Amino acid sequence: MSPVEGGRLTDADRTTLSTVLDRLIPAVDDLPGAGKMGLAREIETRARRNRRLRSSLTAVMDALSLDLSAHAAGGFNALDTDAQIEALEIVESSIPDQFAPFLQLVYTIYYMQDAVLKRVGWTTGAVQPAGFDVEPFDETILANARQREPFWRKTE
Repeated sequence: MSPVEGGRLTDADRTTLSTVLDRLIPAVDDLPGAGKMGLAREIETRARRNRRLRSSLTAVMDALSLDLSAHAAGGFNALDTDAQIEALEIVESSIPDQFAPFLQLVYTIYYMQDAVLKRVGWTTGAVQPAGFDVEPFDETILANARQREPFWRKTE
């Protein structure tokens, strides 16, 4: 099973990608792994918008589909967890230039999720007015600059 033209995945590829995501970012306590969070579609969508990411996703999925041990077991999803992790490590070491952007995309999408941000204690929104106190701007610091003659040329 390898991705079809344009980086679109088959349903079987999406299932494999979800399993891959759970191996890359497993569940922690009550927070599900990246695959169980349903991030495969978003990763596919983002990858299709960028040639480099699309190439990375396709290369990783192709490499997993070529794994002979996975074929013998009935595919990547049929492997036990340790074998899946080993297969991913082999892919990462075999095609590091394609695996790195794929992994970066996975992390980016994962850390955009509200549940993840809540888990790590990240707060979003404007820093002000709930942030640091900012003293009023002191315009006297501009006095020297205001006394200078313009050193730029005027445009018309």
